[in-house]
Amino acid sequence: MRANDKTIWMRLAAALIVSLLSFSIAAAQKPRRKKIEPAPPPAPVVTAEELKELSDAASKSREVLLEASNTYRESLQRLIELQKQDEERASTTVEKNKKLLELGVLSRREVEESEQILAAAKAKLGETEKQIESVDHLVAEVEAAEELANQPPPPTGEFRAKGVLVRFVGLSRWNLSDFGKVDAFYRLKFGKPLPVSAFGQTQTHNQLGFDHSNALDVAIHPDSAEGQSLIEFLHGQGISFIAIRGAIHGSSTGAHIHIGASSRRIIPKQ
Repeated sequence: MRANDKTIWMRLAAALIVSLLSFSIAAAQKPRRKKIEPAPPPAPVVTAEELKELSDAASKSREVLLEASNTYRESLQRLIELQKQDEERASTTVEKNKKLLELGVLSRREVEESEQILAAAKAKLGETEKQIESVDHLVAEVEAAEELANQPPPPTGEFRAKGVLVRFVGLSRWNLSDFGKVDAFYRLKFGKPLPVSAFGQTQTHNQLGFDHSNALDVAIHPDSAEGQSLIEFLHGQGISFIAIRGAIHGSSTGAHIHIGASSRRIIPKQ
């Protein structure tokens, strides 16, 4: 190849490289076509008739739950009457056996066995009484749920008191494992254990279909000195609670302090 031809070919190659580079740069600088996102589906329109149906369904559910609660409470009340009779019989037997022991007719072991039977009867009675108290608390929460539903939750860190309710949404994440610090405060302040009526999920909550797995109920009236001290402590610790003064206005039945998120209805699987 002659020198002249070689020069020509080199120029052509250089020109081709420049053209390719220019095309690449232009392609890189060309704005990309935006991906068109599909428009979100329109929000469903709920008619006034549908709202009424939803309200009626909620009211019906509440009525059914309250009816079930009352039925369950009545069955517990009948049971407690029988357990009181068992306790009275066991107590009478213990007193009689103690006298027979003094006379040398019975042994100490037989007296101790009758005392164990009495202790077991008292324990059963106490457990049933706690279940009745738990039902009363749950009924109070069901009654309060309607009031809660009609008002937005308070801003985090602020109290909201209305009617039979005092509500506080704290910053702290509550778990039942935090029970120890609440109980320790109460013991230090009042010299006795925290009067817990329901710790986590109980037989009552299972029976009536409520999720109480990460909450506890304290059998203290919110307006009492102990209740006010506990509320002040929970507020200071940033722990959420709902203080309920009673199931209905003017009645203290079911008054307690619910620590943790409010109980919600368990929807059975289809």
